[in-house]
Amino acid sequence: MLRSLALAAAAVLMLGAAKAPSVDYRVGVATQADKPPLVDVEMRFRGDPDGETRLKLPDNWAGTTEAWRFLSDIAVQGATTTEDGAAVRVLRHRPNAPIVVRYRVRTGYDEDPKGGKNPYDGPMIRPTWIDLLGELVFAVPEGRDDQPATFRWGGLHPGWRVVSDLEHGGMKVADIPLSLTFGGAAVRVTKHPVPNGVLRVASLADGPFDAEALGDEIADIVSAQRRFWADVKGPYLVTAIPLTWSGKGSSIGGTGRGDGFALYATPNAAKRLGETISHEHIHTWIPGRIGRMPEEKDEATAYWLSEGFTDFFSHRTLLRAGVATPDAIVQRMSGEMANYAKSPARNATSAQILVNVWKDAAHQRVSYQRGLLLALKWDEEIRRKTAGRADMDDVILRMRDAYQAAPDGQKPDIVGNLVAAAQGVAQLDLRPDIVRYAEGGETVVLPSTLFDGCLETSPETPGLRLAPGLSDETLTACGRRIGGL
Repeated sequence: MLRSLALAAAAVLMLGAAKAPSVDYRVGVATQADKPPLVDVEMRFRGDPDGETRLKLPDNWAGTTEAWRFLSDIAVQGATTTEDGAAVRVLRHRPNAPIVVRYRVRTGYDEDPKGGKNPYDGPMIRPTWIDLLGELVFAVPEGRDDQPATFRWGGLHPGWRVVSDLEHGGMKVADIPLSLTFGGAAVRVTKHPVPNGVLRVASLADGPFDAEALGDEIADIVSAQRRFWADVKGPYLVTAIPLTWSGKGSSIGGTGRGDGFALYATPNAAKRLGETISHEHIHTWIPGRIGRMPEEKDEATAYWLSEGFTDFFSHRTLLRAGVATPDAIVQRMSGEMANYAKSPARNATSAQILVNVWKDAAHQRVSYQRGLLLALKWDEEIRRKTAGRADMDDVILRMRDAYQAAPDGQKPDIVGNLVAAAQGVAQLDLRPDIVRYAEGGETVVLPSTLFDGCLETSPETPGLRLAPGLSDETLTACGRRIGGL
């Protein structure tokens, strides 16, 4: 009998361990006549076993500071509350007590967002639509990143349509801030098949974007990238938000969410949407699935890898997907080389970039340019050392495999993982180049020819160009080489 009771107790404990309590989020939207709607967030979770739980409010992200300013009417049930600075609430309660937190989110925009920069100044809550980035909206219990999390909608106006990349299972608390939520009275959602999932594209029905055509182009890009990496399943959401614009040219930007992307663009930027999506969707893997980035305060020192390599593989994806021609990709890379050559931050050290990355556009952009050129340089060196048997594709996939194989808490740092992967693929030591170019800021110079003579460079006129006199057959072969095929 005692043995039976012991086994029953053990089974209960095992069941409890398998079903860890989750942090449950609910978002409701209530419309107001002639006013922006009210956005309310509710959280339900168990307090920490020691009777004290720290609740982290939105704070600093992507140049936006003190994002807790957008939260009001914070009410807590099941605990007493004190502040530990403006961005942290200390909840004291009975051990493991059920806690409910409710608060309201206010807008950071009194008018529709304008082009010229990404609209990260706060939540966008407009009279007829909302666009919410999780880092600016959701509070999280401290130390719970790996705990299960759920999301559901609260009260909604019957005439509204809402979407979020949180509308699926298998989430952790760490996924909640890395989210996008979009809705409104005139929102259109199109669906498109992609490998191992469905792509949703949400836009304003009366906006400037052709949702169906945009969705088809994005589906081609997402499909090509998923086939290359072959390790992602599930849905993907893109939200397309129009920016007002009165200047010349166009403005486009956005941010990747892992399983989604928030796209912001002026109406005249339609031709550049695919390029932006390609870059941002690569962020599903780079850096998060290939290496551990430096701490947030230092992560700009590795942007040459996380952003520059993303540009490199984005260009390859556009070729593989058939969305861009070799000539178009060469022109884009050539333009980046020309901008790099005249950049006032071209020779900035990694320490100088860290200080100025959010203050100066040149210091922010030079990491992309430097990383793209290093990826081209190393791709060529790997191909030559291995007689064409390997290239940067093999390095990046080896990084992915090493990162996936490492246990939690022992994941390799991203730069160290790159060095190890290049050594393993081609016996190529990248450390001298990293010190010289990525950290020291010396000007990156490419070889005079790339991809078996397909591309030429010239120090007199910075840029890339297809070698003259290529036949159609050779041009096709060059396109395959540049695309890593």
